[in-house]
Amino acid sequence: MTSPGRLAANVAWLFTEHPWRDRFAAARDAGFSQVEFPWPDDPARTADAVRAAGIGVAMLNMDAGDLAAGQRGWPNDPSRVGDWRAGFADALALARAVGCPTINVLAGNVVDGVGGSEQLACLEENLRWALQGAADAGVTLVTELLNRAENPGYLLVTLADAEPLLRTLAPLGWKLQLDTWHLGLTVADVPQAIRRAGPHVGHVQVADVPGRHEPGTGSLDWAAIAEALRGYDGPIGLEYVPSGGTVDGLSGVATTGAWFSQPG
Repeated sequence: MTSPGRLAANVAWLFTEHPWRDRFAAARDAGFSQVEFPWPDDPARTADAVRAAGIGVAMLNMDAGDLAAGQRGWPNDPSRVGDWRAGFADALALARAVGCPTINVLAGNVVDGVGGSEQLACLEENLRWALQGAADAGVTLVTELLNRAENPGYLLVTLADAEPLLRTLAPLGWKLQLDTWHLGLTVADVPQAIRRAGPHVGHVQVADVPGRHEPGTGSLDWAAIAEALRGYDGPIGLEYVPSGGTVDGLSGVATTGAWFSQPG
């Protein structure tokens, strides 16, 4: 891969042939100038590895619990406001340490025994609180829309789910993270969904459908997605399952997604 351009390697999905701390250097050696990742087990050592590799961080996720077990954070849980805000402060500290401009905050799963309106109000207040700290640090706060099939209890699946929050929080800087995999399992027309999100798009991740492999291995219309993303000039995160070895699949990504190399 010779021209990664705006591409950011998600090192939780790519370069898994290497131990965690070695993935940053592996991404650099493959030609990437930036990476992204979920909340790491050891933030301090991760920051050291990022700095040692001399690579940028396009986006990181704040701690959302045990993702493999289905947890998706708890900003919507009124009983855990203190826990959530402490976790966000930790994420902001890591973002500062590695020069990361964007933090992804998952919206949480439905909390049993708590009314829907109360959960949404809690989510909004936590996001409003976090947005102030993010703005002071020069960091953009995004929240990812996840598909319902794999995340049955998740609060924000469609743009319609997010629109009430966008009305109040978009003026404060809150944006959405869109992933073509999640969109592809949620809507019939991925480019149309991207166009509808428009200026609210704060970060983009890509994988094809079905299979969640490299762009170009499935059925998504990447030319139409490229056109829909015109106006978005941020990074494109590669969050997919490599069909084979990570490096082997990158040449196909560069060919299929040549449009990624330049801002839309």
